[in-house]
Amino acid sequence: MIKKLIIVVVLLSLVALFFIYGGQEYLNFESLKQHKDDLLTYAHANFWQAFFITGGIYILSTMLNLPGAAIMTLAIGFVFGRWYGVLLASTAATIGAVLVFWIARFLIADWARLRLEKMKSTQNIMAKLQDDAFSYLLFMRAVPLFPFWFVNMVFAFSPINTKQYAIGSYLGMLPVSFVIVNLGQSLSTVNSMEELFTTEVILSFVLIGILALVTSMVMRRRNQKVTEELSETL
Repeated sequence: MIKKLIIVVVLLSLVALFFIYGGQEYLNFESLKQHKDDLLTYAHANFWQAFFITGGIYILSTMLNLPGAAIMTLAIGFVFGRWYGVLLASTAATIGAVLVFWIARFLIADWARLRLEKMKSTQNIMAKLQDDAFSYLLFMRAVPLFPFWFVNMVFAFSPINTKQYAIGSYLGMLPVSFVIVNLGQSLSTVNSMEELFTTEVILSFVLIGILALVTSMVMRRRNQKVTEELSETL
């Protein structure tokens, strides 16, 4: 109990410090446009230092569910380019998600799972997660409609293991990270977020969601077939 209390206090303190020192003022489009040249200059002079510092900040912001994830991903794309940017954003987001997964499981998973399984509104969801959590994780990660914190918490209460959760999170977030990192390379030519998210970009997200849905359906069907074959064998 004491360990859980210490973890909660530390997490809440970090979130409080972020807002007390005005962290939210730096994680917005206007601030990024204002400081983009300074960021680019520093990264060019200290590439790997900037790379790992940015990764650490991204992991921390993901773990604490701080606002500005999209802005940070855009900044990563602008500063580090397409391939290093995608590697950094997707890896840091996955590490942050796994940390949240562990923390949620340690703090409240058992308590929450018992209550969710008793609620009629969530019984169906919990049953589906019990059967094929990985496919649902892949789909929910790839569709930006689901809040990042929501996915982290839901799967912390599922039977999925850490390895599956990390792989599913990474693969699911990779296409979205690729699109946003690529958008970051356009920061020099746009003046607002609206200019970045054009019809073509929105269509890309829709196509990613459709692909994720089809993939998860195929995986679920394959798993069902394997289960049926095993049942017939036995």
